[in-house]
Amino acid sequence: MSARFLSRSLRLRAGSLVLALIAVTVGAAVSATMLNLRADLGAKLSRELRRYGPNLILTPAGVTGTAGGGREGGAGGGVGSNAGAGFVLATLDEAAIRSLGDPEPSPLLIAAGEVFGRDRSSPAAAAVVGADFKALRRLNPSWRVEGDWPGTDGACLVGAALARRAGLAPGGEATVSFSAAGARSLPVAGVVSTGEAEDDQIFVPLGLVQETTGLKGRLSLAAYAVDGGEEAVARAAARLEAAVPGSAARPLRPIAAAQGAILGKLGRMMLLLTAVVLVLSALCLTTTLMGMVVERESEIGLMRSLGAGDPDVMRIIMGEVSMLGLTGGAFGVLLGAAGARLIGMRLFGAAIEARLSIAPFVLLIALLVCWTAVLLPLRRALKIQPAAALRSE
Repeated sequence: MSARFLSRSLRLRAGSLVLALIAVTVGAAVSATMLNLRADLGAKLSRELRRYGPNLILTPAGVTGTAGGGREGGAGGGVGSNAGAGFVLATLDEAAIRSLGDPEPSPLLIAAGEVFGRDRSSPAAAAVVGADFKALRRLNPSWRVEGDWPGTDGACLVGAALARRAGLAPGGEATVSFSAAGARSLPVAGVVSTGEAEDDQIFVPLGLVQETTGLKGRLSLAAYAVDGGEEAVARAAARLEAAVPGSAARPLRPIAAAQGAILGKLGRMMLLLTAVVLVLSALCLTTTLMGMVVERESEIGLMRSLGAGDPDVMRIIMGEVSMLGLTGGAFGVLLGAAGARLIGMRLFGAAIEARLSIAPFVLLIALLVCWTAVLLPLRRALKIQPAAALRSE
């Protein structure tokens, strides 16, 4: 009997059910959009924030100085002009650091030296930074490079201020003299300008500095870009210190804090917006369902006069709203995928792909909204008395 009444109700009250379905679909669509954004937006935003450079550096324990006057730790997060004549920082084991996997580090080895350009009579003192250029470029996408990044041809990258002092330009040749270790001539692939300590440095292949200084397989520091904000950076720092004995992991807090603050505010904004829309959807749905119950008082009264009890009435009404929730949730999943894709294109120029894993959560949210909204209408329906309803009172 419950199934027959449910089928009849769906046929006769299609208009009211469509309004209710729209309310559920809107709430489910917003929920699906926010869940898709939450799943992918953090990663996309982290990639955008990486333009600020690394947010964590790993140095030997006891090394505290940073670059001479530049932002905290130049050269991608920890290289600076604190290397005096003949000075090389205490070193870390390169193989141990590379074995840590994700996040992939940018390994660096610092030595003091002099750079000669066309005029070999006036050398320019500089910090010589041995770098893995592929990792360095990945970690510092905002660096402005005139010319090209060095490849595997043994070329170097010269800071803009140093290039002016030494008379160097892309396509030229720089002679790098290491303290008590001879000199090497390297083609200049490009000139980098950051406005920070890197402008006074020269970047050469990591293997060359390791070989020349007799520190093969050793590093001065490793720079990291850790996603997830300040707490994630702190966890990564603790993990790195435990994995590399004799090391000290130092978060670059302004960058890490900015990333965490933006992600936190974004998450709270999405949660608030979703909550507001779901509350409005529930209120609209409650009003619609209450109107449907009022319309059906005589029908429910007749059903009760034929022997139907409270469980039968509950099954009919809960069956209707459950079907409503599942249908609205399914539509919401589809609309939410389209909404997240559109927002991703507008904000980041890259679509945010829908995740099938959020579908169960969206359906559950839609059902919870429907079950919450039906409480008052259901209470009224259970109070309907057959005699009064049949007299149209």
